Amino acid sequence: MPNPWYGKAVLQAFWWNCANTQYSSWYTYLAELAPRLAAMGFDGIWTPQPCKANGIYSNMGYAPYDYYDLGQKNQQGGVGTWFGTQDEFLRMIAVCHANGLEVYPDIVLDHSGGAIGKTYQLSGFAGAGSGRWPRSWLDFHPNPDHQGCLGDWCVDRFDDDICYRGRCSDSGTVNPETYMRPMARGWFVWFVKQTGVDGFRFDDVKDYPPEIVEDLLWNAMGDPIDYFCVGEFIPNNVPGCLDQWTAAVNGRSGTFDYGLRPALVNMVYYRDSFDMGSLPNYQQQSRQKTVPFVNNHDLWHGEFWDSSGDNQTDHTGYPQNKNEALGPTLDPDNPRTPLTYAFAITVDGNPLFFYEDLFQNFEPYRSTTTAAAIPTRPWMENLLWCHQKLAFKSGDYFVRYQGSQKLLILERGARAIVAINNDDNWNSQWISTAFLPNTQLHDYSGSCTDDIWTNQDSWVEIAVPPCSYSVWGPAGVTGGFAPTPRRTVQQFEMADDLGDNDPATPQYGGDAVPAVYRTAGAIWPAQASQVNVAVYADAAQQVDLLIQPPAGAPAIPVFANGSVTPNVPFAASFSVAAEGRHVLTARLSRPGAAAARLYLKVDYMGPATSALF
Repeated sequence: MPNPWYGKAVLQAFWWNCANTQYSSWYTYLAELAPRLAAMGFDGIWTPQPCKANGIYSNMGYAPYDYYDLGQKNQQGGVGTWFGTQDEFLRMIAVCHANGLEVYPDIVLDHSGGAIGKTYQLSGFAGAGSGRWPRSWLDFHPNPDHQGCLGDWCVDRFDDDICYRGRCSDSGTVNPETYMRPMARGWFVWFVKQTGVDGFRFDDVKDYPPEIVEDLLWNAMGDPIDYFCVGEFIPNNVPGCLDQWTAAVNGRSGTFDYGLRPALVNMVYYRDSFDMGSLPNYQQQSRQKTVPFVNNHDLWHGEFWDSSGDNQTDHTGYPQNKNEALGPTLDPDNPRTPLTYAFAITVDGNPLFFYEDLFQNFEPYRSTTTAAAIPTRPWMENLLWCHQKLAFKSGDYFVRYQGSQKLLILERGARAIVAINNDDNWNSQWISTAFLPNTQLHDYSGSCTDDIWTNQDSWVEIAVPPCSYSVWGPAGVTGGFAPTPRRTVQQFEMADDLGDNDPATPQYGGDAVPAVYRTAGAIWPAQASQVNVAVYADAAQQVDLLIQPPAGAPAIPVFANGSVTPNVPFAASFSVAAEGRHVLTARLSRPGAAAARLYLKVDYMGPATSALF
């Protein structure tokens, strides 16, 4: 049974400068890794920024150049992005869905990069400079409206800082429907339909107005907020700033719990002199969508005790200058780091597991391993299992004991009791619980071998070994995970200002025309599954649809024909004879018909595993 939307277990599925030479791209590696992640129990994965950036090998892609280029245009030095092509990105999403995993890409809206003189003339199917969402220096800071404005929204911190004009003035008197805001909204709605992703991580949200995030999420996801979404807000000195931002986006996104994270660092480095009883007090107040975390790609990685293999070198490839990162890392092999994860998974929110902590991500595994071969840290897999199997987030959160500097005991109501001992000696304490009287409890962390029972008043004595934690739940819980596979829905828009007609590209995009089939995009469905296609248009049209099977497959192309309108599609379905890349093409049926924009909405099941990529 999946976790509630406010309690997802999420893997950050990349690190800074991530690469794997065994696969065609990072997206392909993640697709191969997906079955293993699903079997571990993850709900979803956070993936990198997917848009073409300021040079395909520059800065991990975190300065977007063309938001409508997901790795299918020949610009900024190539067709693909740092992480792969559009086909590989969409295939990875479909494979994750087939394994019951959600996908949460990074969204970067504060800044752009790669332009000459802040002029973004983007490629489109109609040629150079015809791409959607062109931008000029007037769309960035400084500009005539904001020559010298102060505050985070106007700071040119990274590359070209986007100005959202009306709201950017924070005056409330200027019409916010200026160029950049509706263009960002249009892109985001397109992106969600194109990719079929399930949630989001918004980068650097402190540096542009929160109304932008709220606007985009409402238009793309609708009114409910029951999806994973988190914003990276690095706190300033304003008390409650994380909660203020969450309120400003009407609860559609949470934040990383950066107020809690320094306390976790101190818990490790100050060891038994840290006051464990104070730890719950550091978590932010607005916790419905918060993300407690221990490490991430922006935190400096120094010399780990044994993660690097020789105890001397920085195994991450991250710059040695600590000023370039957001804080100190916590060595996953430090004996106290597991205690921080035990706390982070127990408190309210969606706990984040970091790739470099879950996997032993050093040589010989770091960049040349296979998805099946890279080893994990068993203690982290166990904590994930406990969080998922004991259904932590379906129980209310209680702080059962915080009267000691050494010992902290938390409970997820009648689901689990988590006791954390930051001392070099055993510690124990009697606590009240939400479990029924005489309930047998088992320590699923393995710290304590003997089961215990609540007494007739539902109290129990919890004892924890030195520098350790225990996770007590109802005895008899066993088994692994088999998430429900689900289909993927992606929509391909055919328009002259999308795609690229360069022969070096897949030549996606272009308005539909008579006589010539143009290519909308490609999908990768599983063998023996059914694909459903619905074709829409801005005005009534007669359309021919042709779907090309994978190269070398025995099946013949699928042809269908029908009338379409903006609200009534022409629908077609077909069975997949062979797994692989199926190319979606279309043309207008009537000779002499004027070029028209089409939308091909595809519903299909990706392969859970594959020997073809």
